[in-house]
Parts: sequence; structure tokens; C-alpha cells
Amino acid sequence: MKKMKKLLAVLLAGVMTASLAVMSVSAEEGTSGESLSDEILTVAIEAEPNTLVPDVTFLGNHISAILRLIYEPLVIQDVTTMEATDNGLVTKVENVDDTHIAITLREGVKFQSGKEFTTADVQYQFEQGIRGGRSDFYYMWDPENNEIIDDYNMVLALHTPWAQATELLGFDVYLAVDSEVLGAAGGADATVQYLENAGTGKYRMTEWVPGQYIMLERNEDYWDKDNMGYYAGYKFVFITDTSARAMSVQSGDADLALNCAVSDYSVYDADPSVQAMVLESGNSSVLFLNSGNGGPFADERVREAVYWLLDIKSIKEVGISGLGKYVDTTISPLCPMWDGIAQNETKEVDVEKAKALLAEAGYEDGMTVKARINNSVTAVLSMIQEQLRVGGIEMEIEVAETQVHFAALAEGDYDLYISTQQCGYYSEAVRTTDGYTYSFSDVFGGCGYSNEEYAEICQRALTTYDVTERKEAYAQLQQHFRDHYVSVALYTTVNLEVARKDLENINLYGIGIVDLSNLRSTGE
Repeated sequence: MKKMKKLLAVLLAGVMTASLAVMSVSAEEGTSGESLSDEILTVAIEAEPNTLVPDVTFLGNHISAILRLIYEPLVIQDVTTMEATDNGLVTKVENVDDTHIAITLREGVKFQSGKEFTTADVQYQFEQGIRGGRSDFYYMWDPENNEIIDDYNMVLALHTPWAQATELLGFDVYLAVDSEVLGAAGGADATVQYLENAGTGKYRMTEWVPGQYIMLERNEDYWDKDNMGYYAGYKFVFITDTSARAMSVQSGDADLALNCAVSDYSVYDADPSVQAMVLESGNSSVLFLNSGNGGPFADERVREAVYWLLDIKSIKEVGISGLGKYVDTTISPLCPMWDGIAQNETKEVDVEKAKALLAEAGYEDGMTVKARINNSVTAVLSMIQEQLRVGGIEMEIEVAETQVHFAALAEGDYDLYISTQQCGYYSEAVRTTDGYTYSFSDVFGGCGYSNEEYAEICQRALTTYDVTERKEAYAQLQQHFRDHYVSVALYTTVNLEVARKDLENINLYGIGIVDLSNLRSTGE
């Protein structure tokens, strides 16, 4: 009771906790004064969504791009610095202590249904999020012990100290949703395709023709009149073939094509009728070496041998046409916790050194390892297979459907696989490497690296609120990763969007999700 009184006093009096990070944002006077367009943009995406219900289901980037127009994250922040802007639904976030976060909601925000957005909606969102398919982003929260003060103020509880908790509120899995509409649909158990008028966003869905398109129209009752949706609406069409999707912009059938093949960048960059927009997500592509299943990668010498066999430069060229950055841990060079080192950029292949290391480890006659992938064999994995073969490592590739693939990862049934680690969600990129504290099932794979010293560093990185001290912990973590070849990181990933020449302000948010909510025309 005494502790709760303290929390209430801190929240209501606005007392700042000196030893912990505080983020404060405020409303900004609208200055746009621009005339809104009556045009409906046609956007080509890679597949038809199976659902448009936010927060409780795993959704692909192309689906999240639609959702971002209908719904809004609790906090608006920069995708790489994680710093908050002043135009989010939450106007104040404060670490009260290491397991409680006080938040204040913006008053006057309304869902498209006309219902006001309040702390009751946030509470329900967290209760369902921890139950649903996005529980990997909600597991650290303790919604049963949240405290609602009034309609606009509440205290969020954590099961354990988690330094990145406030930053998570800007991710695409924390979209504000009308609790009454989501509740009527079944909450985390919802099986409906979409929720009607359940978002606070600039657009509302008006039509879904299966197999053809999804239509959105501008929300004329949007809560921020100075920051309305610029275009009258969006029409999302489904074009599975990557080349056909990009070519639809060249032909004028679409205004924008999302997630095009990065390998085609030079083709569209040379076409004066369109613009090839490269968005640097900052996410790291990593070859995870499983050292926790008793296999060959439990031996550091074998992991190091893989490092010297891989030609990172050629892999980067094949994987992303050389457009991304080099990375040599799970922490991206665009992440605020990066230590500024990228050894892979200058590393050369050394086959003889690799063979010597393998011989020392008892594999002078070579070995066979199992790689997993959940789609067709990519050019990158095929190249890695050939590069390892030169050193005497045969890599058998097992292709499985997504459900089977992740079930195998959760059991540790693999020797290696390629995974993408989010730049923004850098705390998860720590968990995937710490096999001492976290199991394969906790992170659906990872490298299972069981090292007591490394685990201690990881825990400091995950739970240290002081930014300076946290960065020091992350620097130690990254150096240990390099020194002991915990796994082999490759490069950062990029998104290629092909658009007509006059479009601008296509951005990313959260964990690298496309944000079209501020799309504009240059008028050219």
C-alpha cells in the first residue's frame, strides 16, 4: 500500500526520478496549413493479409504497413535512436522505479468509432497482448499489477527490470485499439479478419474484396486536425511476383510498390520515370551457430573456423546488392547501443587457418552440419554452403513450412540458420545469444551460447536503466561476441520501395515497419 501511494504521488505530482531515464513529450501546435489531396493512392503489396487485427497476431511487414494507417502506436519515436517525438498518443512516460512505469495519455483522442481512448483500452491491450501471438514483445509486462489512476494516467508494471521497456511502446505491436471492439471479437482469440473503426489512425478501412484489394479512406474525424492524412485514401492491391509488383509502378497501374527485390535496385534507380527508395531498416542478418545442443559448434574453434571460411563481402553483395552495412554482432550499426566497431568490413577469408582450427578440434576429416530454412533455398545460404565446403564443412539444408521450422528452432534441432535481428528491439537480440539464461523455446532458436560471464554481461545490458552504464554493458557484450565467435553476423538489411517520382516521406518505425501515414507529394 505504501509503495502504491508513492507511485501515485510521483505520477500526479510529476516528480522526476533522477537515477532513471525519463521521456517527456508534449503536444505541438499544427503548422501544416496544407491543402489535402483528393487522390487515392494505389499501393502494391506482396500478399493479401490473412488478418488486420493488431497486437495479438504475428503480422508481416506488408500487413503492418496497412495497419499503421488505421492504428497508431502508443509512442511515436525515431526508428534508430528510439527517441520520442511530441505527437504520440502517450504524452509522458516515466520510470518510477525499476519495475513500474507511469504513463499519461493525450486527452481528446478518439477512435474511429467515436469512443474516447482511455487507460482502460491500454489495460485491455496489455492483457490480450501477453496472451496472443505477439507475447514475445509482451512477456516482460505484468498487467495484473497495472494500476489505473484515472482515464488518462496509469502505472504499467513489469515482472522484472527491463531497461528497454519504455522504448517498446513505440513498436508496431503496441498499436492502440478500441478495447470494446477487440473484446467483442474475442480479444487474443479473435478470428475475424478485421476490426471495424477500432483504431485512432488517419485512415479507416471501407472495403475488402478478397483476392483483389483493400480500400482505406481518410478519417475526417481524426483527433489531430493539424496533421490529417494527406491523401483521400489508399487502395492496396496484392501482387505476389516481386518483379511484377515493381513493374506496376513503371506502367502506372500502381503509385507505390512495397518490399521489392533489392537485387533489382540498379534497374529501377536507372529508370527516370520512377524512384528507387532504399530504406535502411538497420536490422542485422546473422548466421546463428548452435553451440547449445552438444553439436560441433559447442567448440569455439569450430565456430571460429566458420568465421574464417565466410566471405562476408561477397555474401553482402548477393544478399542485398551491397547496399547495407557490415555488422559483426547481433547489435546493428544503426542501434543506439552499437559500440562503433565493424570488423567484418576488413576481414579476409583464411581457408588454411580454418582447416587448422577444425583439425585441432578433431575434425581434420571434415564434418556435416544441418541448416534450417523456412522457404526456398536463398542465394545467400547457397553461397554459405559452398564457402563452408571449401574448408571441409558439408552443410545439409532442410526446408520446412514456417510452423515446422520454428518448432524445430524452439527444440534446438539445428546446427545453423540465418535470422534477422531487429535494430530497434536490441534487447531481444541479446536474449537470442544468451543460452545460459534463455532456452531455445524462449527465443525460438538463437545460438544457445552457455557462458556464465557472457550471461552476466547480458543481464546488465538488459536491466541497466542508466544509459551510459547500459552502453558500457553492450560494448562488453559485443566484444565478447567477437572474441568468442558466438555466431557470425553478416550485414544490415534494407527495404527497396519503388514509387512514382513525386512521392516523399515514406519512413520506417518500430522494428523497421513501413510507415505511410505521412506520405506526401512534392507536386513535381
